Amino acid sequence: MSAKTHFTYLDSIRGLAALTVINEHFVIAYGLPCENPVCQRILDYSPLHIWWDGGAAVSMFFVLSGLVLSLKYFRSGHRPDLHNFHLMPYVTGRLFRIWLPYCVIVFISALLYLHTVESSLLKTLLTPSDWIVDMWRSNPLTRMDMVREGFLLSLPPSVVLLPQAWTLTIELVLSLLLPIGLLLADRGTAWLISFTLFAVFLLGVSPFLLHFLLGLMIARHYTAIADYLTPSPWRRRGVLLVGLLFYTSASTVQDWVSETVIWLSSGLGAGLIILYALSSIRTQQVLSHPALRQIGKVSYSAYLIHMAILICLTPYLLKGLESYVGHHAGLWFGGWLLTVVTVQLLSMLCYFCLEIPSITLGRKLIASIQARHIGWR
Repeated sequence: MSAKTHFTYLDSIRGLAALTVINEHFVIAYGLPCENPVCQRILDYSPLHIWWDGGAAVSMFFVLSGLVLSLKYFRSGHRPDLHNFHLMPYVTGRLFRIWLPYCVIVFISALLYLHTVESSLLKTLLTPSDWIVDMWRSNPLTRMDMVREGFLLSLPPSVVLLPQAWTLTIELVLSLLLPIGLLLADRGTAWLISFTLFAVFLLGVSPFLLHFLLGLMIARHYTAIADYLTPSPWRRRGVLLVGLLFYTSASTVQDWVSETVIWLSSGLGAGLIILYALSSIRTQQVLSHPALRQIGKVSYSAYLIHMAILICLTPYLLKGLESYVGHHAGLWFGGWLLTVVTVQLLSMLCYFCLEIPSITLGRKLIASIQARHIGWR
């Protein structure tokens, strides 16, 4: 299986996870599509919660990151091939891939913030929650506060412009720890697991390092896993079923277990779902559909910009719908669909005008530094 096809369908999974986060924020902002209490409980406290379970989607992000970033180093076996790994190009590439686009969106969000807090609230029939109304309006920021939110490695306690950025800080830190993970994996699984547990429970590193570890372990044993699961549809389906149960566990056990247990459970479920995708040719073909590939390609931009769209643009979309739709469900589905489509269209623009130039600039900088290094020899 080619690396290109592999990363395509994994990116589609990431895109669907990003869409889930957008769905969750829309639900928090405008409620569920049905007003009946029984219907709301079914959607909220059952596995049907999966379509807007942003917490589980975050777990999926971190497991996928550990897998995608490390998989290319395990093409020839369980031991990583580190001959082509160079620390400086890797770190520079991650910074330009994550941080630079983030800073640009923070700047744009700051401009939108200044406009929003100075304008009156637009009234809509689909009543927004205090959470979305107060996100910017009840959190005054100075220009220095806005600048501080650009320092992704050290965000302030309260993040206002891009409240979802807390995951990006963890993502950047964990991805910068990958070289250590690869070196430990070269020594053995016990070293890798011991370091992870030490870092999480004694050094205070984010528990999401366990999700990242799971992704790395899947990458390390990818060939053996695929050989075991691919020939047996029933094994694959069993893995998928168990994975979905763990992945959606927050909807059924959130009142009885701690938040950490829920994060770990959804992370395990994410790993099992990925195992199913890695071993199912039909699933890979479905995930390689052009529409899903497009969602996956622009998923980072969608994750960055969707809160600003919810705050600044969705009220106007809902106001426009009121001329055609008067009932709650119609307004909800119409507002949700228009919001998602708008996010995807603007994400495509950000991808080509922001992400690609940022990646290209990072590669040029790496090439320039390497050329100078060779010249000094």
